[in-house]
Amino acid sequence: MPRIGVFVCECGPNIKDAIDIPELVRFAGQIEHVVHVERVPLVCAPEGRDRIPTLIRDHDISHAVFAACSPGEHEKTFRRILEAAGRNPFMMQTVNIREQCAWVIHDRDQATAKAKRLLRGALYRLRHHRPIPIREIDCCPDVLVVGAGVAGIAAARTLSQNDRQVFLVERSPCIGGMAALYEDLFPDANCAACLLEPDLDEVLHDDRITVLTSSEVLAVRGRPGNFKATIKQAALRVHPERCIGCAACLEVCPVQVPNEFNVGIDTRKAIYIPYPGALPHIATIDPVNCLRYRDESCSACQAACPFEAIDYEAADTVREVTAGMVVLATGFQGFDAARSQGYGYGKRDNVITAFAFERLVNTAGPTEGKILMADGREPDSVAFIHCVGSRTGEFNPYCSGICCMTAFKQALQVRNQLPTAAIHHFYADLCLPGKNAQRLFDKTAAVDGIEFHRLDRPDGIQIRAEGDRISIAPTRAKGSDRHVEVQMVVLATAMEPRADAAQTAQIFDVALDEDGFFGSAHSVTDPVAATREGIYLAGCCQGPADIPSSVAQGQAAAGRILQKLVPGGKITLEPIIAVVDPERCSGCRTCAALCPFGALDMDTEGACMAVDEACCRGCGICVAACPSGAIELRHYSREALNGELVGLLKSNGI
Repeated sequence: MPRIGVFVCECGPNIKDAIDIPELVRFAGQIEHVVHVERVPLVCAPEGRDRIPTLIRDHDISHAVFAACSPGEHEKTFRRILEAAGRNPFMMQTVNIREQCAWVIHDRDQATAKAKRLLRGALYRLRHHRPIPIREIDCCPDVLVVGAGVAGIAAARTLSQNDRQVFLVERSPCIGGMAALYEDLFPDANCAACLLEPDLDEVLHDDRITVLTSSEVLAVRGRPGNFKATIKQAALRVHPERCIGCAACLEVCPVQVPNEFNVGIDTRKAIYIPYPGALPHIATIDPVNCLRYRDESCSACQAACPFEAIDYEAADTVREVTAGMVVLATGFQGFDAARSQGYGYGKRDNVITAFAFERLVNTAGPTEGKILMADGREPDSVAFIHCVGSRTGEFNPYCSGICCMTAFKQALQVRNQLPTAAIHHFYADLCLPGKNAQRLFDKTAAVDGIEFHRLDRPDGIQIRAEGDRISIAPTRAKGSDRHVEVQMVVLATAMEPRADAAQTAQIFDVALDEDGFFGSAHSVTDPVAATREGIYLAGCCQGPADIPSSVAQGQAAAGRILQKLVPGGKITLEPIIAVVDPERCSGCRTCAALCPFGALDMDTEGACMAVDEACCRGCGICVAACPSGAIELRHYSREALNGELVGLLKSNGI
């Protein structure tokens, strides 16, 4: 027979002041099989954690109920208390009398009455608990990093150690992400290439990092320590080991298409190197625009290549890799300013985004670093519009965080190159995070010829064409209606989740937050962990971030993995998994079709279904779907759940 101990946590004043704890203790002591009830000031404090194991041993307690806070906060703490007492950690049940009673019911008697019901349900359930064995398996020390921007690069470099392989998957033909396309970095106008290219080169030449460009992850199954990822790599029609980036093939290609890396400001060929300095510095063929793949017989690039690097017959490849853990660093996309009619983006010349401006001032960009308008002239005036697509209920309610700093940096770039140009900033509020932002703002505000215009709201502006100039009509916070005319407008656009974020979240079984970014396990205490164990987040895939923050997140995610994934070590399997009763199973395979983790298949004899314990996540879908009731979830047996319901629904008494 079970010998049950009940430990009621006062949780400081949180529970003690809202619930009649002496009455709860008296009530618990009257229920069958309860041999000891203890009132504890704070179960999670060192005093409580050290004292309770002694009480469990002294009273020969086999089962324990902790009436305290949410199991999501301290259930693992309570399990460790049982382990310290020499008991199986699953011979316990947590009753949440803080969040479900003390914090939501203001009448003391009603809160106490509900706490009694919850406690009785837990005690009735606990009688049916059975010890669950804890199993460990060998873990794969390798890591999958998805996204080769600055966050993914930081994670890969930190994880690259002996006895570990890092698979770095990048969907574009080159690594470095958006940051690799910048010329200067705020706040001190550091050379982006000087800072980033050594890291990119190190990654490409590290034998412990396998870089897969033009690739995407199609599926992921398994669990921490043993994830299996299916990766598709688009056909490499230019052999990466033969091509040296000489550009001979580019010169002969007859096709011209808009260059997406320069935001369509100039054109590129159907065979192209994404941008000067791109790494790996090899050509890639665009099959959508290449004449060869449009039923024409062009082979000009193959004939021009002196190294026989071009293979038109190359095909896509699919590989499966095993990794112990995963880092998602898939980045962001910029807000499409054409979605907001007031800015005239896409309809008026010389209304460009901040990223397009980055390409203008880049010495390797389409204008060789010169700030030029569409007609090739230098502008005599430039306006920077803040919060385009940010801080508005129509598009994105959040602040993107880096836009103000970017606009200040770009204003100084204008002043350095065009000393006499008039510069205007239109803003509703300024975001100056961190220790360097105020310094950059002060430096910008002190420059002659830079004028600031305060708006009454972030989208309080209309832009119209007035001949060869652009008229800006702001709704000002101080009530002025003076229009400003300029020749160039730069829109500081919001950072948004990637368009495929929901698809990626489904592949990796992680949650999205309310803004569409990947959600963290806890935004305060566990910001780099995803909602699925073993998967970590870094960079702008979880929200707007600047380059230093993205690098820090990549290193933090890697640090969490290095802590858990030790080469030669083991990892604990989740014990709460599905179990098949072979006497009841008919082998109908209904469960296998519904299991999202591929954890169910016929056993080796083909007689009934079997559970792959390394893949099962304990979601319970198969339990609900099984037509013969042959599957049960450990720790959630029918007897235990029925017992809890009886205890909860019992009208009175014990």
